[in-house]
Amino acid sequence: MTGADGTRTLVVHLGGIGDFLLVCPTLPALGEGGTVELVGRRERLNLAVAGNLARAVHDADAVDLHTLFSEPSERLRSFLARFERVVAWVRDEGGVESALRGCGITDVQVFPGLPPEDWTRHATEYYLDSLGLAAVPPLCLAIPPGETPYDVVIHPGSGGQRKNWPTGLFFELADALEVRGRCVTWCLGPAEEELRLPNGASVLREHSLAALAGELAAARVYVGNDSGVTHLAAAAGCSTIAIFGPTEPRIWAPRGDHVTVVQGSPWPRVQDVIDVVLQSGLTSHSSSQSTQEEKH
Repeated sequence: MTGADGTRTLVVHLGGIGDFLLVCPTLPALGEGGTVELVGRRERLNLAVAGNLARAVHDADAVDLHTLFSEPSERLRSFLARFERVVAWVRDEGGVESALRGCGITDVQVFPGLPPEDWTRHATEYYLDSLGLAAVPPLCLAIPPGETPYDVVIHPGSGGQRKNWPTGLFFELADALEVRGRCVTWCLGPAEEELRLPNGASVLREHSLAALAGELAAARVYVGNDSGVTHLAAAAGCSTIAIFGPTEPRIWAPRGDHVTVVQGSPWPRVQDVIDVVLQSGLTSHSSSQSTQEEKH
């Protein structure tokens, strides 16, 4: 799908950070020969502008996007009038597509924001397939690295508690790495503010996701759960270690030659993760994104 005629495309996305990053590989094709703008949660979608994947981002509340699910307001109609095409990644209960067409948009495509429950391939392929697009390389955000050369960055949270490696194991990991001479920096967001770190622990806090992407791009290694920040680290180009438990890495893991998935049953051992952090040369996707099963 291209915009060879200068098509102005609006992409609607209201999901999480990781879900949005999985959608991002579709944006270059949607903007080919035209422009792409996004509407939703501005802080998350700004990553696409910072990464040169979209021209502009609009806050959902500022344009009355919520009225799309009932009776579109005049403000929303006026906003939509700027676009020839709308691609919406939302749950459509039968009204979103008709509402968009009622606002004068003739090229409307509405898809569920997440793959179906029986989906077995990588989630990125769901978004590409929905639009009839061919496979593309893993996402790489064109965001310059920050000035701080972090060694090992650990992010212990995610959007769902069931996806989190037990916090105590993260502490064990940090202690073991520091004993081996590595320097650990903790990456904390709003969901991790209550986490009690050791006195003197190095902490990375960035309220802007685009700024955080730059900081992660400068890190030597990142370790985190199945989370949006883990996808962000991978998209920023950092050597990324993604810890998986109950969720399926074949579908949800970040993609790239620099990504290593460590999975156990139900969780990997600390030593499994230490071994991956300490190994050198994460050189190929086929060899480095192998699942390491816990051995009892």
